[in-house]
Amino acid sequence: MVGGSAAGGELALSGEPARIVSPPHSFSMAELVERTGVAAPTVRYYLFEGLLPPPTKAAANRFLYDERHVEAVRLIRLLRERRGLSLEAIGRILPELLPDLLGRPEAGAFRPEMWRQLLASHGAAASQPSAGERLLQAGLEAFCHHGHAEVTVDDVCRAADVAKGSFYRHFASKEELFLAAATEAGRQVAARLGERAEEAPLAAGQVAALLEQAIAPYLPLLLDLASLAVQRRPGHARALRRLVGEVAAAARSLAADTEEEVVEAMLAAAVAATVRDATVEATPLAGSLGAR
Repeated sequence: MVGGSAAGGELALSGEPARIVSPPHSFSMAELVERTGVAAPTVRYYLFEGLLPPPTKAAANRFLYDERHVEAVRLIRLLRERRGLSLEAIGRILPELLPDLLGRPEAGAFRPEMWRQLLASHGAAASQPSAGERLLQAGLEAFCHHGHAEVTVDDVCRAADVAKGSFYRHFASKEELFLAAATEAGRQVAARLGERAEEAPLAAGQVAALLEQAIAPYLPLLLDLASLAVQRRPGHARALRRLVGEVAAAARSLAADTEEEVVEAMLAAAVAATVRDATVEATPLAGSLGAR
């Protein structure tokens, strides 16, 4: 072999031995659970939320993990327990740290400078939401309370305390804001389900009840999104598929029966039950019928 030998390893063009990077020690989900004390459904939900790096696929249904996953899971767990942060808040904090944290597992997750940076980021994010974040939250609340047709850009700007001219620096139109709000709604519903991940696996009835509770606050937006998708409004069908997929994946992490068809049926039943409950509550005779 030119420039190297089978016994000593290849040589770089400069004549120096090439640095061989050993792959990280890999192990199963069972070992990851044992080392972190975090249940497998919770780890899977962290993966789904993008809080952990993707595992290595070893076979069709077998994935391997490494020290990066151990350190990241421990960090998330500490932030949850000691700082009381939600997964939503952690998801906003970690992106700045993940490239460093997950790219250099030998450095460890708990270096003091990392904690300072992380907590400072959390404090800044909590105290000073950006104009775009305020517009998104105001839009989400408006669409959920009043419906797509009744909400105007002026309404959202007033609620967010943002000048109308600034609105168009963040969103091209009301429709773009609505689609962003739909994405945020799906993320929030999935996050609410994720809060119960440690209780998994749950029976179908329990998952259905949790789905109903999680979906109810967003019902007007969900129904508007489905209606606009049926009307073939650009982007709405794609947004609906993304929302349903995200919520179904979160429900699947809770369910004892994880068959896709079963979870989709539970989700459809939860939406139907939520619509039914909302209709009954809005009916003037509901009180007298209930009394009887």
